[in-house]
Formats: sequence, C-alpha cells, structure tokens
Amino acid sequence: MIASLQPHLETAAHFLGEGDDFLLTSHVGCDGDGIGGCLALARVLTRMGKRISVVLPDEPDPHYGFLAGFAAIRAVEQVPASPAGRLVVFDAPDLGRIGAVADRIGPETRVLNLDHHPDNQRFGAVNLVSDEVSSTCEMVYHLLVAMNQEIDAEVATALYAGILFDTGGFRFSLTTPTTFEVAAALVRRGVHLDRVADRVFGQKTLAELQQLGRAIDTLGLHFGGRVAVMHLTHADMAAGDPEEVVNYGLLVEGVEVSALIREPEPGHQRVSLRSRERLDVSKIAARFGGGGHYRASGYRFAGTREAAEEQLLAALGQQLSEGFG
Repeated sequence: MIASLQPHLETAAHFLGEGDDFLLTSHVGCDGDGIGGCLALARVLTRMGKRISVVLPDEPDPHYGFLAGFAAIRAVEQVPASPAGRLVVFDAPDLGRIGAVADRIGPETRVLNLDHHPDNQRFGAVNLVSDEVSSTCEMVYHLLVAMNQEIDAEVATALYAGILFDTGGFRFSLTTPTTFEVAAALVRRGVHLDRVADRVFGQKTLAELQQLGRAIDTLGLHFGGRVAVMHLTHADMAAGDPEEVVNYGLLVEGVEVSALIREPEPGHQRVSLRSRERLDVSKIAARFGGGGHYRASGYRFAGTREAAEEQLLAALGQQLSEGFG
C-alpha cells in the first residue's frame, strides 16, 4: 500500500458508501484499464445494493467481452440523457476525455475521479489520483481492500486484465514491486493468468493483423534512426483503433521514440507516442494540448497526416537537440 493514498482511499470509500445511484465511465477509446476498472467496481457496488450503470463515450472494445458484466456496458448514445447522481470517472486526466458522457454532469452530480496520470486535473469532488500506481485498476484494488470488500474471481479477473494491459505485460516503467504484489493477490483469488494474457494480447482478427501490417509498411526513420513514425489512414481505421501498434516502432534497434499517426475521422489525427526511458514524450503531448505519461502519451491534431507529422518532427527535433528529458 502507498502510504500517501490512505486518507484519499478513506474519502473515496465514503463517497461510494453513502451514494445509491452511480454512473461509471472512462475515456474515449476506452482500453483494458478503464473497462476493467469499471466492471470490477460495478460488480462490487451492485453487490452492496447500489444502482449501477456503466456508460462509455463510445462502443467498448470487444476484446474484453470475456469479462463479467461486459454485456451490460452501454455507449452514451444508447442511454437517456439524464444527469447522473454520482459519476465515477476512470483513467481520464480531465473531463474533456470522457466525451459526451460529460453532458450527464448536472448541478447536483458529484464526481469521483480515479486516475494515475501525472497531468490529472483533479476535477472531482473526490480525487483518488496517484502516478505512483501502475494503472487505475491497481488503484481500484487498493480501494476495495480499504473498503473491506470481497474481491471474487470475476472482480479479480477484471482488475488483472486492466493491470496487464496498462503495464504492457508488466514491462513498462510504472510497474512497481507493489504492482506485482497486487497481481499475485489477484491470481490467488482465481485469475487464470494465461487465459487473460491470451485474450488481452494474443487474439486479433485477420483485419486487425492486416492493419498492423499496413502500419508497419509505412514506418519511416528520422534523426539518424532515433525516431520511428508510422501512420494509418481513415480507411485503415475500419478495423478499429489500434493504440498498441505504436509500440512496434520501438522494436527497431536504435529507436528512442515511436509515433503512430492515425486518422479516426477525415482531417483529424490522433498521435500516439512511446519512448525509451531517456525521453519524456509527455512534454511533446502537452505542447499540443494532450498529455499522458513520461514514456506513453498522445494528443489530437486537426489537419492532414502530413501536417501532423511535420509538426511532430519539428518538436521532436528540438527536444532531441536540447538533450533528453
């Protein structure tokens, strides 16, 4: 347990204990950490007799359909546009990241903010936020322990899936000894770690594999091989939004930064950045209105892919010339 979290855990536990009606959500393009956290807490709160809705800004990733409660998730356009009594936001540094779900915040809505991003804006009435944890799902584990709530196999599996995703299979720098201790505790509660790993990382559709191939085919190296850039067109995105594809650029020997520029809608780009330990890509993302972590960040760009790449390379060139950090 991270000592600095204790008073915030108690406040968050009180927030959940005194409310009756909760809407749980996460960021646009929700990933394993957001989905796992929502489903784990939803199951526990339902067991406590609360009324729960899990509503996401867009359709949930079907890869997580093996998690208990997944079928009850709704996209925001599928539910009535009435204000939430209590809103729990997972894995989002600011309310702009939850898309149209933010429209469910009324004058009486109270918000619990659960996150691990260093640039979190502390937008909740209650903020359980720390960048000392690997993932939002690790944070939810600590919260459930503080609440003395049972973590059954289904809850444990949802939390483990989120931790596994956000740590890249326990490879990323935010993985700590406590992360491994939490993972071990979840496995003891019934997680089949091989099955979860296979569902999170080991299964793709043919279209997704072909999409990966198209992205890799576009890979170009810059600044003496220190920067890799890939891109996907709007047509390529028909197979889904492959956030993890950006990691493949770092497989190239000598690459310090990998970028993926993809076009979810015509004329609008999403830029994902990953780096090795010496370069802080969150500074690049923040410069263009985005954010994230030291080694994993992103932002949006209105314009063509070529313009987005030109802007990105200029910023990276400046940062590389000034030294790492």
